Amino acid sequence: MNFIKHTHLFIQQNLRQIKGKSYMLPLVLLFPVLLIGAVIVLLVSLFDITEESPIELGVVNEDQSEETEMIIDILQEASEFGPFMQIETVTLDKAKTKINDNELSAYIVLPEDFTSNLYNGNKVTMAVTGNPQQRMESNVVHELINSVMRHIESSQANILLVNEYAKKVNMDDKTRSELVMDEFMRTFLSVAGKDKIISEDTVKNYSTSSPIHYFVLSSFFIVMISWLLVMYHFLYQEEASRMTERMRLYGVTQLQQIIARIIVTLLVVTIFSGAAFYGMVKVVSFDLYREDIVRIGLICLLFSAVYLIGLAMIEMIIHAPRIRLLIHAVYTVALMILSGALIPAIYFPLYMQDMLTYVPAYEALFWLQEILLNERLHAEYNQLLLYGSVGIVVLIVLSLWKERVRG
Repeated sequence: MNFIKHTHLFIQQNLRQIKGKSYMLPLVLLFPVLLIGAVIVLLVSLFDITEESPIELGVVNEDQSEETEMIIDILQEASEFGPFMQIETVTLDKAKTKINDNELSAYIVLPEDFTSNLYNGNKVTMAVTGNPQQRMESNVVHELINSVMRHIESSQANILLVNEYAKKVNMDDKTRSELVMDEFMRTFLSVAGKDKIISEDTVKNYSTSSPIHYFVLSSFFIVMISWLLVMYHFLYQEEASRMTERMRLYGVTQLQQIIARIIVTLLVVTIFSGAAFYGMVKVVSFDLYREDIVRIGLICLLFSAVYLIGLAMIEMIIHAPRIRLLIHAVYTVALMILSGALIPAIYFPLYMQDMLTYVPAYEALFWLQEILLNERLHAEYNQLLLYGSVGIVVLIVLSLWKERVRG
């Protein structure tokens, strides 16, 4: 009961503090908007969001058989790649030269024994050499070739079966070779001719497909985080050691003050973020329903709570005000970068993209993008709820530990 009473008193104190310094509040909240706006303009100018260069793939055909020529033709004519991949036949020396000159993203080699291994049941290979300067493009080529090899292995199983039965009926070599070739073409074409020759996860780069909407939403997200940080520190008051001791005698804990500050920060930033979001929707056309607004509000509220709990945990651990402010700033900037708001997540290395799903800021911005840019009709809150629950438990444990150490 005393915990709730003391927390309520600190909430009232924080609200009176805001009321007493209301003339400063617009300036405090406007400064992050101007700063973030300048940063966003700078980053947009650094990224060329209109240029799209295709993946250049070289093919070295050392086997020079009808089967390998057919595989190359299928790769060149695969309609799903369109302008995103260009394939050319080159010699091995020319391929190496073009890789060194950064004219090829990667090249593959069809070895001399490719066809004989295919018909004799031996493992067939296609060596892929990537370009160190184009790692992402090289990974795309590697995935493509792995998919093609899976199709070839599927064709090879049928070829061996047909070849075995042809031998059992004493078919002559010429007819058997033609039958095997026909079976290879039929099977491989039927598999490779499906809607997708490569298994893939569709990744949409909103910074190029919807640049205005993307950067407006990213700016809103960054400004919201900045407001949370500024407001949290705006309400912070350094108590004298004597006052702290007297407050402890009345059962007042640091956790009660922090929770009150979090609640007031959430209240103020929610009001200003709501107004900013309304203005954003009016300026940039977003198709929203009432349910979408509720989902967006829940995501922003959950993330804001998780972020503020992170600030509170840092405050519990670090006592020096200047060092604490520095860690808060580093923590905030790191979340902004990892969220994909400053730099689109698609430009991060692949291994980092897999790890980003565990970052609360990335999770929140991802679902905001899905609702606003991809018109998703649902959102997942479980991960943010989990982070918030774990954060609250850790914050309570840190508070109890700190009170025990002081005692």
